[in-house]
Amino acid sequence: MTRHWQDLRAGGLAWTTIWPTPERWARTTDVALVLMDADATARDAIALMPWVIALDETSAGVLAVVAESGGLEAIGARVRTIAGLGAGIRRADVAASIAQEDSTWRLQALSRAQQRVLVAPAGARRDVRPPSPEVTAEIAAALADDPRLAVLTLGRRLGVSEPTMRRTLDRAIAAGVLRFGCDLAMSAAGLGRAAVLWARARDVDAAADRAGLLAETHRAGVVVGPSPVFASVRMRTLTALPSIEHRWQDAAAVEVADRWTVLRTWKRNGHLLDGEGRSIRRIPVEW
Repeated sequence: MTRHWQDLRAGGLAWTTIWPTPERWARTTDVALVLMDADATARDAIALMPWVIALDETSAGVLAVVAESGGLEAIGARVRTIAGLGAGIRRADVAASIAQEDSTWRLQALSRAQQRVLVAPAGARRDVRPPSPEVTAEIAAALADDPRLAVLTLGRRLGVSEPTMRRTLDRAIAAGVLRFGCDLAMSAAGLGRAAVLWARARDVDAAADRAGLLAETHRAGVVVGPSPVFASVRMRTLTALPSIEHRWQDAAAVEVADRWTVLRTWKRNGHLLDGEGRSIRRIPVEW
């Protein structure tokens, strides 16, 4: 099994992750979805920015997910930086809330009983106080290359004892600000198609939450914009899209206003991807 994992990782087909949860985004970070026109030179330069979390070429243009912990003025500066790299900014929608992120997405390969054994329940415990944002960021940065790092080694890197490190890490996980997982090339999982849906709803937060419950949704939230609810979905074939929309609309009384087909993903969660969705390089994430 270890050798098989090493082969998958060497081929860029799978990799371990430590990634912010929706709870961490809400506590510490502003996120903007930036739609732009960008040629290959500008797109490649944008992909190298450590605060560009994801970069997709869609039927509407190039879509970047930008993160910033310094407030709205700072995230505006990020957008201007992207424009300075040669992109033509068409719109930049700031997120009001993030309901679903890749850290909570599941491949649906395990039964519910197996998931209960192997995966901690999703969601934060309200009775647990998380570490400070600075400490959480330090832990995430230290574990970025190898989330399986021993607690003793992690504590030495952060300059604290093993018991202190273990308690701090346990609090971060229990409070929902960090989650460990495994990512993979979507083509290898048979999920070679993706789309971004934009919708309106009377209760936008409920609509985003319901989108996050769909098995196909890996990112969902609410932005400040004309169609404020968005959902990024993965599927085997685009013919599945009407069914996804109908299930969402029936559950949350939403009106899907626009649909963007994802033509290629250039970057996801800090990893540059090739045309088959395989990881070819990790860009350390910083915001």
